[in-house]
Amino acid sequence: MILKDLVKRYEGNPILTAEDLPGSDAVFNAGAVKFQNKYILLVSTCTPGRPGNGRAIHVAESDDGYKFKIRKEAFIEPGQPGPFTEFDYDLCDPRITCLEGTYYITYPAHVPGIGIVGVIGKTSDFIHFERLEYASLPHNRVPVLFPEKIGGEYIRLDRPYGFYGGSLWISRSKDLIYWGKHRLVLQHGDQVWNCEKVGPSGPPIKTSRGWLVIYHAMSGAMMAAPMYHQGVMLLDLEDPTKIIGLPDQYIMVPTTSYERSGRVPNVIFSTGHIVEPDGEVKLYYAGADTCIALATFNLEEMVDACMRFPLKRS
Repeated sequence: MILKDLVKRYEGNPILTAEDLPGSDAVFNAGAVKFQNKYILLVSTCTPGRPGNGRAIHVAESDDGYKFKIRKEAFIEPGQPGPFTEFDYDLCDPRITCLEGTYYITYPAHVPGIGIVGVIGKTSDFIHFERLEYASLPHNRVPVLFPEKIGGEYIRLDRPYGFYGGSLWISRSKDLIYWGKHRLVLQHGDQVWNCEKVGPSGPPIKTSRGWLVIYHAMSGAMMAAPMYHQGVMLLDLEDPTKIIGLPDQYIMVPTTSYERSGRVPNVIFSTGHIVEPDGEVKLYYAGADTCIALATFNLEEMVDACMRFPLKRS
């Protein structure tokens, strides 16, 4: 079975480019959610001359999930009132998780001279945003929350990284502020496509057979040019530190011109998706850190595929 055949790129890609936000150089990595019958993307943007290395996060709205309009005013940007805003430098990679009726947003913040940490904030209307706390120590830039508590605790996936690349970890919290019980879930692999680092993409998707996790993986060992992929795995519903299914194949690799050519070539990077009532998953992803594109797959088909690759334990 070839997993990448389960994923279909939207023929109208890319769905958002810098032309949709006048003055910007790029629109890329976007968190995704449905809110009040609209599709919402939190879009990373880069605009020359803006504080914080030109980076900010904007809201984009759509009635159908394909045609989006970006709000000109930034939703998250350096200098906003509140705690931690002084470290909102290089803003990008937002993830959105709806938990108990509140929309929590995680994103990386750059502490000059120190490194990158994760931040947790929240909104109820995608107009007002409140930062809550740092979600991690440096260096860690990709925290993402599960959409419900497990065992009475909030659960977070992230990708701390250092000398040995980056691996996927899980942490627990009673209040979204203090985190502990850190456990390694997935180490970067021994294949070309995942040998450098792995980390979570958007929030895990709950199914009757487990948590489907879409994750990013990077190649680039030896003298090869770096290239990002998207992979999938299935975690146990009650104990998400346990992997149920782990395909040895990726589901996406850069192949099109908008994925291979841009500000950062050879990048497919998703931080958000939306599951439709019929089981279709709309996967929103950045192409070459320059534009936003859309791909789709059937949720049950992807879970079936994961179940065909049970984790081989020693």
